[in-house]
Amino acid sequence: MNFEYLDFFPYESIREEQQTAIDFVLSSFLDSSKRFCIVEAGTGVGKSAVGFTVAKYLSKKREVEKGSYFLTTQKILQDQYERDYPSVISLKSSSNYSCKYHKKNTCAESQQLLRTSEKSSRFFKTCAFDCNYKKKKQSFIESPMSVTNFPYFLTESNYSGKIKRRGLLVIDEGHNIESELSRFVEISVSEHFSKNLLNLRFPSNPTQFRVFKWITETYLPTAKSKISYYESVIERFGGEKFKEKLQQFQKITRQFDLLKSHVGKIEHFVKIYDKENWVFDISRSGIRGSTKATFKPIDVSSYAEDSLFRLGEKILIMSATIIDRKTFCRTLGIKESDCTFKSIPSPFNPENRPVIVSPVGSMCAREIDRTLPKLVTAVSEILSHHKSDKGIIHCKTFKIANYLKNNIRDRSLSKRILIHDSTNRDEVLRKHIMSKEPTVLLSPSMTEGVDLKDDASRFQILCKVPYPYLGDKLVKKRMNKFPGWYNLQTAKSIVQSAGRSVRNESDHAVTYILDSDFEKFMSRNRAMFPEDFRNCLVR
Repeated sequence: MNFEYLDFFPYESIREEQQTAIDFVLSSFLDSSKRFCIVEAGTGVGKSAVGFTVAKYLSKKREVEKGSYFLTTQKILQDQYERDYPSVISLKSSSNYSCKYHKKNTCAESQQLLRTSEKSSRFFKTCAFDCNYKKKKQSFIESPMSVTNFPYFLTESNYSGKIKRRGLLVIDEGHNIESELSRFVEISVSEHFSKNLLNLRFPSNPTQFRVFKWITETYLPTAKSKISYYESVIERFGGEKFKEKLQQFQKITRQFDLLKSHVGKIEHFVKIYDKENWVFDISRSGIRGSTKATFKPIDVSSYAEDSLFRLGEKILIMSATIIDRKTFCRTLGIKESDCTFKSIPSPFNPENRPVIVSPVGSMCAREIDRTLPKLVTAVSEILSHHKSDKGIIHCKTFKIANYLKNNIRDRSLSKRILIHDSTNRDEVLRKHIMSKEPTVLLSPSMTEGVDLKDDASRFQILCKVPYPYLGDKLVKKRMNKFPGWYNLQTAKSIVQSAGRSVRNESDHAVTYILDSDFEKFMSRNRAMFPEDFRNCLVR
């Protein structure tokens, strides 16, 4: 079939790669009647414009009813959709919107206060009928094209019931579906929470069987009873009594909302629990060393349809790093007979984004301490070579990041380095981008979702092959369940890391890989890497 979609394309000109992708997607859905279409599109193809055009075409031609959802992994990508495509309505959680009446409050905070406000008050009338979040949510629901993020979408669609099935579900950054679903269904129960909020003793000698039994027979019933108690307390508050006990009421409503959300997750967990498919772990939380029990799913494939895919009659999954189609489909329960797959390389010139493999030593656990001094020397030389350029050093772990920060002695080099911790990542990133100095990001957690276009990064360094941590029980279980999973995660992280710094056709940056283990990994898994990444390798 010849698809005439150029009138729906959001820009004046269309790239050849975008035409290839759109033709393939429409043919998959309309000619081949497939439910799933998976497109691996290298950096620069322009995936969001592909998804937008497909959604517009299918809607205007009435090939699918009930509109389209666009799903991203990060709020910053949501903002990009809303900025580039004004007809797409974006929605985030209520904590992201400011209250019209109480200017210092978020909509989430004011919604808590609204429960006992007098209906004749200006506050009630403002927040009940003119709430910024509620109006945005209504626009999101009514719009034929809407965008949101994974955590909000999964929570709202599975717990509130307001988000209904649509004709098309477009999932951007689709390589993260497994981890997003895993985070959504996993649960944690802490000794501190149990004791202080529910007045319950945590099980002694906790095992997977004992903790699950305790959750179903004791913890969950007690938590539900506590919710009922809070509801009765909230109902009693009102008028002058409410004003006198404002702080107490705010504390109660916060605890009520927290507990209600937590119970919803626990109930969902109990419903889908199968002891063979869950990893159980006991750890110490940061609150006075109290015990915390965590359940994480090994295989999310049986939850993908009910939790996510049911929201789309047709599903378009896009990413630069699908890497291994068979493993990807298997981990998400997608039948290969019900999907099509196409890989489209990046249109960017490989000469503008060389990947230089320059090993200084093995960074594996046995060798890392011997290699780290050599790593410092190599990184220092690269920083000196790029003395006027901004860049990023991908460290994989805070151990490596801190070692580099503490051992690069040359003051002219060390003063350029910006390192972050677990709390100020975005703040440090903004400082780097805004700075007029040739700053260099030092990070274990900026391998994706970070746009360092043009002068924000002219070089990047990969210190260590980013293997998943073998000390994690979940990693080992998934390795055994899915033979290609471990290498898939590693290759995906390498390609994602290498894609942070070249973001348009005129952009350029060089990538240095310093871990000697890369050559071994590459020789064994060469076919797993996209062709356009292999074309960039320089030895």
